[in-house]
This record gives sequence, structure tokens and C-alpha cells, in this order.
Amino acid sequence: MRPANSYVPTISSTMRISMAGDDCSLHFDLDNLTDKQREDHVSNQVLTAMLQVALLYIGKPGDEVCLYDTFTNAPWQTALTRYRRMFQTMGLAADGFADVSHHPVDGFYESVAGQPTKAENENLYLVSQSNWPLHQSVEQLTTSRNLNSKVHFAAHAPGFGIPVPATLHVTKADIQSPEVTAFFTEHGAPLVLKTLGLAGARNVTLVADVEEAATYLAAYEPDLDVILQQRLSMDDYTEMTVDLCVSDDRIHVSNVRQILFADGLWVGNLMGSGVALADEHRNQLLRLGEYARTHGYSAPEGVNLGIDYFIRNETAPADLPDLLVTEINARWTGGLFPAELVRRLELDSEHVVAFIDMCPPARFDDYLTFLETHLYGTDAAAPWSIAPMGFAPFPMEVEGTEILFVWQIVIGDFEAFKAARELELGSDVLITAPRISVSL
Repeated sequence: MRPANSYVPTISSTMRISMAGDDCSLHFDLDNLTDKQREDHVSNQVLTAMLQVALLYIGKPGDEVCLYDTFTNAPWQTALTRYRRMFQTMGLAADGFADVSHHPVDGFYESVAGQPTKAENENLYLVSQSNWPLHQSVEQLTTSRNLNSKVHFAAHAPGFGIPVPATLHVTKADIQSPEVTAFFTEHGAPLVLKTLGLAGARNVTLVADVEEAATYLAAYEPDLDVILQQRLSMDDYTEMTVDLCVSDDRIHVSNVRQILFADGLWVGNLMGSGVALADEHRNQLLRLGEYARTHGYSAPEGVNLGIDYFIRNETAPADLPDLLVTEINARWTGGLFPAELVRRLELDSEHVVAFIDMCPPARFDDYLTFLETHLYGTDAAAPWSIAPMGFAPFPMEVEGTEILFVWQIVIGDFEAFKAARELELGSDVLITAPRISVSL
């Protein structure tokens, strides 16, 4: 079989890149999910479609990109053609696109595995049970389970000298135990509650007390692993993330990003101008690459490792830890996609905001026209521009309204972008954008 892993997008050998919402199957049997887990897994599959579109500008000639077959239907096929045209206009695919194949959402990897390929590597979002047909490696699956497990990290990180917030590991059955009550008393409320599986903060929430934690976990099985963690004050800390390239003989930082929130939920990243990595932090974070390599996560040309961490603000008390790591992800990260776009467009000196938002299906054509009107590279004198990354061709109901998820980066004056969005699109397209607060 071809080597398979979460290779970095810059490897020189040819890749077949396939990603289809693999987080849940890492720790759970997809045939035996609770109703809540099934709902979250389907949502993750939908959002993965945006990543698949972004792979069109990440994949190089000779690579192969696997998409859901939903993209072959109208009107999504026409929309995808417009995205490809915009990528090409921005110079992201000057030498031609990767080859594209289409596969059903259910049975995605079985379909991919049954198709001949000339690629030298299988490039996966993460090694999981769902994409077993492409890697068939018990060793890699075990490594992926360990390094993408919040439980494993909580147990092993302190012994490796990695600074982490105060953390307690229990099961759902023990959530109302005296030990948990004492942890609330010692570290205050709310605490951060984390469970295994899924991405995009679906497995992370704040709980004010033991009763709220028990209510949140009611839909899960009693033996579910639960992590409770001290919440870090946003007055004292700024949440950051980096991607490392971990190869057999080198570890280096690929990109650094500041986390952006809207109403307390993760929506994207701030990159480029104003977002830097201090040398003392860099050295500590590179240790995480050594940690991952010690646990078997490495490859000759490099694999991607994401690190979520907090750095102490200048105004915070000096006796607080300067850097705390909350978790690592031995996989591609959502932020790697815009970071790769920023790298290829050489936007490191620009102010760049990458975010996920929503658009009603009936307004999708208006949204695409807005992208084309303000596309990066078409007006050098404009105070801001926009670069599309992807969309999910699955209308979803959110709070009683049908929407599509869309993904983009804004380069330049974000406040000017928000004003233009209100003027040209109105209040029902990109509804999250007005709530995004950007501070440097």
C-alpha cells in the first residue's frame, strides 16, 4: 500500500488527498453512536466539504483531490467552477489544478480505495477507523488515537515537562463524585469540560457546576472519558495555535495564528501582520514536536501537528505561567488551510482574518458575486479584499433558518469589509462577521 498519514501540504511527492469528517471514528464505532454523537458526526461531515474545496488550491499538479459526489449536482457544480476560477485568478493554481474525483458521503473511503491512483502517498486529515481502507495500519491508528486524545495528553504531557492548566480526568459515571466537587471548589467556575471525538469545539464546553456537567453529559454512555480543566481568563491570556512540521530529522513551525471568537464560539483565525511567535515560546512549542515524535508521530517529509496554547498578556499578574498548552492535534488543522493560502499569496505582512460564516441558499449567488467583486488581487488600491476558501453544498437548518456554510479570508481593513458587507449583502449573508472582534 501507499504510505498514508497527515502529511504537510508542502511535500514534494504526489499525494491523493481525501478528507471526510474522520474525528468521531477515531475513538468511537460509527455504527454505535448516541443520537448526539450521530448529529455531531454528520455536522462534521458537512463542514469537511469546505476543506475539500480548499484542497483544490492546496493540491499541486500530479496530486489527486477527492470530493463528495454532491459537488456534481446543480447548482453546486457551477459554484465549484466559480471557485476554481477565483483560485486561478488569485494565482493559486497557475500551473493547473490537482486531478479531482467524486465519492459518496457514506462509504467515502471505500470508494476512494476502489479507484486506481498514481499518487505516491495517501494524505489524510488524520489516521482514523473510517479511512482504514487507505492506511490499514494498527500502529498508525494507535498513534493517532493516543496523540489526538485529550485523556492521553493530560496523562503524559506533565511528565514531558509540558506546561498545562490544572486538569482532572474522570468518567461520566464519576462526574458527581466528591473529587469533581473538590476540583470545582479549588479552581472555580466555570470549568472547561472536554470529551473525546469530533472537531471544531463540539467536544468542548464550559460548565458552571457539577449539575450542569451532568446535564451536558446526559446523552452519553457512563464510561465516557471526561476531562475537566481550569478555565484561563481572557483578561490574563490570549489563545493561540501553531502548526508544526514534524519530520524524522527536523521540527519547525509552519504557521502561527490567533484564535477568533464570536459570542464565545470559535469562528476562525487572525494571521499575518501583528501575529508573531516569541523566541521563548517557539522553543517551548518545538518541544511538543519532540513529544509527538517520541510517541511515533513522524515521517521523512513531515506530518502536521497542531498545538492549542495560551500566552500570558502583558497586563496579567507576573506570577501566572507565561505559556500553557491545552491540547495537541496530530492531524491537519482547520487553520492550516488559510495559513497555506496566506503562505502561497505571500500575505505575511498583511492583516488577515479567516472565518467560517453562513449564507442562505437563495443568496448564494449574491455571495459569490460579492467574492468576485472584491477578489484579492483585482484592485490593489482597495483597503480590503477577500479570498474564498470553500463552501459546504449541504443546506442546513440553524435556529429555524436554512443556511450554507462558507469559508473565506479578508485581507486588510476588516471593519471596512464589515461595512461593505452590510451595504452590498445586507444582514442575512455572513451573519457572524459583524460579531467578530479583531484586536492586535
